[in-house]
Amino acid sequence: MSVGDIIEVDYCVIGGGSAGCVVAARLSEDARNSVLVLEAGPRDWHPFIHIPATCLKLQQDGRFNWLDQTEPQMHADGRSLKISQGRVLGGSGSINGMLHVRLQRADAEGWNTTGWSYEELLPFLTKAEDFEGESAEPRGRGGPQPVADFRVVHPLTRSFVEAAQALGIPHNPDMNGGEREGAALFQQNRRGRFRAQPAQTYLREARARPNLSVLTGARAARILFTGKRASGVVFLRDGRERRVSVRREIIVSAGSLRSPQILQLSGVGDPEHLLQAGIAPLHAATGVGRNLRDHFMTRVGHRVHGIGTINERTRGLSIVKEALAYAMKGTGMLTMGAGAAAVFLRTRPDAPAPDAQLSFAPGSFASAGVLEREPGMTIGGWPSPAASQGTVMLRSPDPHAAPAIDPNYLSAEGDRAATIACVRTIRSLFAQTPLSRWSKGETFPGSAVSTDDEILAFARERGTSGLHFTGTCRMGDDDMSVVDSRLRVRGVRGLRVIDASVMPNTPIGNAHSSVVMVAEKGAAMVLEDAATQ
Repeated sequence: MSVGDIIEVDYCVIGGGSAGCVVAARLSEDARNSVLVLEAGPRDWHPFIHIPATCLKLQQDGRFNWLDQTEPQMHADGRSLKISQGRVLGGSGSINGMLHVRLQRADAEGWNTTGWSYEELLPFLTKAEDFEGESAEPRGRGGPQPVADFRVVHPLTRSFVEAAQALGIPHNPDMNGGEREGAALFQQNRRGRFRAQPAQTYLREARARPNLSVLTGARAARILFTGKRASGVVFLRDGRERRVSVRREIIVSAGSLRSPQILQLSGVGDPEHLLQAGIAPLHAATGVGRNLRDHFMTRVGHRVHGIGTINERTRGLSIVKEALAYAMKGTGMLTMGAGAAAVFLRTRPDAPAPDAQLSFAPGSFASAGVLEREPGMTIGGWPSPAASQGTVMLRSPDPHAAPAIDPNYLSAEGDRAATIACVRTIRSLFAQTPLSRWSKGETFPGSAVSTDDEILAFARERGTSGLHFTGTCRMGDDDMSVVDSRLRVRGVRGLRVIDASVMPNTPIGNAHSSVVMVAEKGAAMVLEDAATQ
């Protein structure tokens, strides 16, 4: 269907990222529903999108990435941090590290929202999964989203798990089972040798349906209202402004940084802020763009001897050998994503659940996305869930202008204390024989950094975004919540938000699996509500 043919649809999904792909696929299963997806970025055409290890390249590529930057961070040395968020069909699911870390009971209890208990979410977690391994815990089989163990486990990764056990941290054979605590190997969203993201696993087959249209290069400019009912969308494509009328619902699935921006551009938000930005307020919703949460990672690196790492496998003849192994057998370094294994632990004796994540990689980074030349290994840690709260606000009424993104990293005392505890635990892990026997010494932060104040100063100077933004259209029933427990924007009709922005906080772990779960549950709610109207 050409863009000129699309005049009116039942459902318009703004954003073709992971959540939008799931929602569109589920809504279009009913042939009576006409569904349109508007995605600002291009198709997921590039080969690097489908090769696991090349995610680091994609996260620096402006063709598939918004390449945002934060506002100067008051509690992080005044730095403006680079942010990688997908601007391509499949969204961040097309460029992320492919790590599958499922929502836990403690996450649902922390969200404390009617209809979102762990027991009520588990069916959607398993519905999405197609788990290839074995587990005694409830895992999904036959769902759209493949979940697999790593094809290649580096010897240093096994040493990391052994070091954790030497430190008294138990081995967890399945981090996505009933409990998260302990040391475990990551699992991937991978089918065979290729990335398995919702653009492929949900949307690719669905696009053959005559009732589903997907427009790439289509940037939503604002939502149109008839009174208090959302009735259409203005979007920009090929340099022209276009409109689509919507009979049933508009679903905003543009992610935690763009969903609040679209609402604000449409006049839904804090009236005082909207007026300052040059937008006429239509509906007062003070919580839009507030409660931004993200993981903040601080890394410790070691130089390695006596064993190879992925650093030197990315250059010269070695990368040629790796490419051949991947092409011929689907094995080798190129099947790996961003991380390899993790420890989930409690940094406080009174913590009711793990409140920090430590992630291991058998490599080390000179800068974002660039591996060092000499052999190295890294462990990064972050407080989880995040306590620091920030904002996403308009800079101008221009839909092309990036919003002002202020995560307010390390503003909460709990995050600062947990960050210090993370670094100290990481150093204890590196001191255990399974890892120390391979180490030539700590390269960063280094021996000059030892006191709590020095560790915190290093985190402020070198810490980075975990890229797990949530919370800016938070669900709930209080005055600051943007959507209700059925993800409907409170106070208006025909408008929902279904993506990471509705989560009240970051999950205890990587966020992508939780985004897919929210989209599965949100789509089911849309269909349930339509059936009763």
